[in-house]
Amino acid sequence: MKKSILSLAVLLGLTTSANAAENLDSSNTFQHEANITFGSHTDDLDNGLWSLDYRFYFSPVDTDNGPYALNGFLAQKSNIGAQYAQMNMFTDTVSYSVDGTYVLDSNWFIGANYSKIDIDDSGPMVSYLEDDISEYGLSLGYYFNESSEVSFTYQTSSMSGENSYTWLDDTHKSSSDSDSKSYSAQVHSFVPLESFSGLDLLASWRYIDTSNKYNGSAIDGEFIREIQNNSTVDTSIATLAADWYITKSWSVGAGYIWRQYDMEGELIFPDEGYKFSDDDTNSSYSVSTSYWWQISQSFAAKFSAAKQFGVDGDNEPDGFLVGATINGRF
Repeated sequence: MKKSILSLAVLLGLTTSANAAENLDSSNTFQHEANITFGSHTDDLDNGLWSLDYRFYFSPVDTDNGPYALNGFLAQKSNIGAQYAQMNMFTDTVSYSVDGTYVLDSNWFIGANYSKIDIDDSGPMVSYLEDDISEYGLSLGYYFNESSEVSFTYQTSSMSGENSYTWLDDTHKSSSDSDSKSYSAQVHSFVPLESFSGLDLLASWRYIDTSNKYNGSAIDGEFIREIQNNSTVDTSIATLAADWYITKSWSVGAGYIWRQYDMEGELIFPDEGYKFSDDDTNSSYSVSTSYWWQISQSFAAKFSAAKQFGVDGDNEPDGFLVGATINGRF
């Protein structure tokens, strides 16, 4: 997608009259929802993410219930969905995922998900890059009122990869394996307001325990040295986010992410070994806006833009994260 086309789409979504979607007859329900989405950064629009997703709700979802973008969350209905994504930053890299949630009459709900990423890349500069990533997850939650939930999730993932390259007419191979487990807790609530649509509030905490193993070779001057690199990483992430829905279609928001990680490992050569450790704490902020353009009863377009702060320190990107979605409901 050319930069001018995407910029025009985002501008159209952010400047269209907020009352345009409100004037439509929105007394409608749906059970099927599909989206085609493109997301990228204005500093490098060509390296974006394309995705196609579909979700089926076992009971009808009412579009009159809160903002359009939150209809599925506020419905509190059992559902199942799938997604396919193409990531342009790697050659022929795709991801697949499926998930489902079952809601009990007691307002408790259980969920499960599975995702897989296939990375197609090669070369000596990516010896550490996994080319097969699989992740499973289970969740348990409770709806404590008509627009709020608390949930707990357990995720486990495994990553593996192999790489080979030629150096001075010799072929060298390397392999990497990584396993991680994560535990998270989340509170999500929408608060209706009398003069506006409402506030969407989110708070979450996640702990990730990761172990990495690498076996292969490294170029040291004119020589190749066999090497092992084993490490463990403990990561904690806390997230706070708030979106103010001025209308059913238009929202502005802010977010805060705090991260802490602690890494320990050992680098082993045939004749020597080194232990290493590293730890760091950082945080980032963001402001965003989003607009849902309800074109007809069944079709809509969503446009969003966000600005991040404190992401890379002195190398913080100048532009914005942008996204455009075509939505279909029936």
